[in-house]
Amino acid sequence: MHTTTAQAGGRTDLLSGILGVEIRNEEKITAQDRLFCEKQQEMLYNALEQIDQWYGIFTKEAEKYRESHKISYKENGEISYTEKLYPDDSNYSHHEFRPFKSINMLASANHSANQNFASRIIGYFNRTYNVSVPVPEIDGDTLKMGFRPQYMTHVDTVIEHLGGRSFRKTAEDELIKRFLQLVKPNRWSKVKPELKGNKISFPNIVIFDSFYNDFYNKNSMNYSSHQKMSDFCEGIAFGADDVLCGDREMVMRLNRNEVDTSIWYDLTTTNATGMKFFRNGRIDVRFKDREAASLCFNRLRLDELRLQEE
Repeated sequence: MHTTTAQAGGRTDLLSGILGVEIRNEEKITAQDRLFCEKQQEMLYNALEQIDQWYGIFTKEAEKYRESHKISYKENGEISYTEKLYPDDSNYSHHEFRPFKSINMLASANHSANQNFASRIIGYFNRTYNVSVPVPEIDGDTLKMGFRPQYMTHVDTVIEHLGGRSFRKTAEDELIKRFLQLVKPNRWSKVKPELKGNKISFPNIVIFDSFYNDFYNKNSMNYSSHQKMSDFCEGIAFGADDVLCGDREMVMRLNRNEVDTSIWYDLTTTNATGMKFFRNGRIDVRFKDREAASLCFNRLRLDELRLQEE
């Protein structure tokens, strides 16, 4: 297995080698993937074992109150009970510990642990392979106490999401989809991304906070633009250098709270060399030559974008 050392966002693109592996039925995940999943499953089982032990102790104690409190159990292990409206205070029984709330807390912990397990397994593949597999919701009403999930159930969810594609191809498709969603012209727009020699112009990408501009004369990106910049830089790094590790850190010396619109910011990517911001939200990206700009434009499928009037 080989990896490349192309730089983007200050990080090494370690994904190139492993992302190109096509999915096979007999070898769906790597040994490293399997090791992570097995360790997560082992830790989950340890936690569930402790939950089950306490659950057994408290449900045994609850049997003392089966008749007096009319207890019953739901499918997920929660207990239903009836408290007396006017407890008998002729003795001290109303001071006794009753395990009902503890039982329900343990049933809730059982559900939370199973949901966390699903999130960790699928989150691992999302982070490792730059894909966006949604985490399934575990039904807390039907999840039984004592249930032990298998990590391959969640791995199969990941594989199904790929639809027969490689991790790399899936990551590329999802990245391009996010990027096109970001840069596509709105319904009333008269402009769209445009290839201009060794530059590409992207209108209406970021929004600068009017308050900071009016009172401090500073170009500060508003909160919504922070994620937009990450998605934008991710796309530029892929379009320019064919890597999947781009982020806003690739724009050298950029301070999002004080953007200088008079200069070109240097980039850490090889084929994209500079980025310039404009007060109207436009961003220009400069490349090392016309060929690199054209390659990025086509790789990101920017030629597919259309204005409403076209």
